[in-house]
Amino acid sequence: MSEWLTGLGPAGTALALLVLGHVLGDFAFQTEALAMAKHRLRPLLTHWAITLVVHVAVFAPLLTVQSVVVVAVIGLLHLPIDAVSAQLRERRGGSALLFLGDQLAHLLVILTGWSLLAPGVWRLTPLLTGIRGVTQLPWAAVTTGAVYLAAFVFAHDGGNAIVRGVLPDADPVPDTADDLEVGSLIGSLERWIILFLGVAGLWGAVGLVVAAKSIARFEELKKQPFAEYFLVGTLTSVLVAIALVGLVSVLV
Repeated sequence: MSEWLTGLGPAGTALALLVLGHVLGDFAFQTEALAMAKHRLRPLLTHWAITLVVHVAVFAPLLTVQSVVVVAVIGLLHLPIDAVSAQLRERRGGSALLFLGDQLAHLLVILTGWSLLAPGVWRLTPLLTGIRGVTQLPWAAVTTGAVYLAAFVFAHDGGNAIVRGVLPDADPVPDTADDLEVGSLIGSLERWIILFLGVAGLWGAVGLVVAAKSIARFEELKKQPFAEYFLVGTLTSVLVAIALVGLVSVLV
């Protein structure tokens, strides 16, 4: 663990909360139906409003006159980014590249907004200091918690989006809607477990997770088309989890 973000004090907490607000608004509080309908104005505005409210709620402990401007700008710029990506998805179809490009654009906006304010500007909201008498927060603990929560939320929804974008359009073994839902849940559990094991340094146990998943589909793996489909999905899922472990390790 490099402890880069936790070492920045309130400024590190500010960045962690900005990222967490985005992840929660873009994934946890966005349904699949809403995500697929954002090429239309009303669903797009609905998602944007939800994301803005989530950003403000998550960042509430650090809301000051200066920081509220940054949060507002980040929230406002969420709208055109999603509008462009939704139109591209509607015309060309979804892909992992489009999804990652969309998320990278949001991240660049967040980093730019965060960097515009000097580190000393990030401080507790007057509501806490004036009314509650709170002068400090456990900055490192709050930062670490925000990073971990963002990573686990992204591992579920973001991971599923990346895996779906990489997999071929045609499933060799067509599944029902329930089967697809169970498959997505299994993939999320796989990434959560690998993320937990990786952060804990228990890399040797990661192989057991993949092996258990393979044993469950042993008979189907005898068919080459399905075996290739399964291998692409599993390796992509594992790579997403490993990338998240690396990112968390660098940040906290």
